[in-house]
Amino acid sequence: MILDRRQSRWATGCGIAAALSLAAYVPYVLLSPNGARGGSLMGLFFGALATAAIVFECLLGARKRYPASPLGRVKTWVSAHVWLGLLSFLLVLCHSGFRWGHGLAGILMDLFAVILASGIFGVALQNYIPRRMTELVPRETIYEQIPAVIRGLRAEADERVEFITADLGIEEEEPELVRAGGVKQYFDPAQKKSAGEKVQAVVEKRKASPQIEIEEGATQALRAHYLQEIRPYLTESPAAASRRLFSTREHLGAYFNHLRTIMPVAAHDVLRDLEEISEERRQLLVQRRLHLWLHTWLLVHVPLAFAFLLLAAVHAVLSLRY
Repeated sequence: MILDRRQSRWATGCGIAAALSLAAYVPYVLLSPNGARGGSLMGLFFGALATAAIVFECLLGARKRYPASPLGRVKTWVSAHVWLGLLSFLLVLCHSGFRWGHGLAGILMDLFAVILASGIFGVALQNYIPRRMTELVPRETIYEQIPAVIRGLRAEADERVEFITADLGIEEEEPELVRAGGVKQYFDPAQKKSAGEKVQAVVEKRKASPQIEIEEGATQALRAHYLQEIRPYLTESPAAASRRLFSTREHLGAYFNHLRTIMPVAAHDVLRDLEEISEERRQLLVQRRLHLWLHTWLLVHVPLAFAFLLLAAVHAVLSLRY
């Protein structure tokens, strides 16, 4: 959820609800001979309100599974989830008489505090990471397509290098590259076969002999650098050494500047293409890391929320029974 002016109504509404709750709580405490108790009528009233809000909170996951449902927009549900989550914590405190409790009640309060903290942390990430992603990953792609894009980058890099080295001796299936317009579809099998034959002819020509002639020593140096350092980086899970070598835009630029100083001018266009491909791979690594940051907190927030709901039901049954 992005915190912007659209959230002001929710903030105002929850602020009013919080003020009304406290306005009802204060005279209740002052007029109760034994003070605020969870088992009193007002205590049960606050507890019921908090339980209703928490049950609604847990329904957000189900609502997201059916985005076309007529039960309000998902964005509205997310906003309600955040603001009612904050309000429900106050309602729980009113229910307990602002006491942390002990035993099961104490465990419930501990769980709720962790859930609330993780939710606030998640909202902070949702407001920070997308902006940071825009700054660090200009070539952001759809997250689920990252493996396909990586395979395409690797195939493209192989092609560029083979213009100088000829066949690299790498046996890897040529993927259908995912571009902005998607994978090209052929409705006529003969048309697809003809296109495949043309591509195969170009590939065989490239692998048979160099298309860019440079001296043998430079050719072997490029082959060695590519196979030992650049190509291992263009995999789905690069080794730590490869990630360190190209960890920042500056490191990557310095690496290719060094290659340009030891390679003839005829190879510089290929090196420029390899640098752009490697930079795109570096950005995909950054995108994956930020994506994990953006979603990993849910591994704490969601299971604890359902555990809290289950224990709250046990707490209600035990309290009403005994």
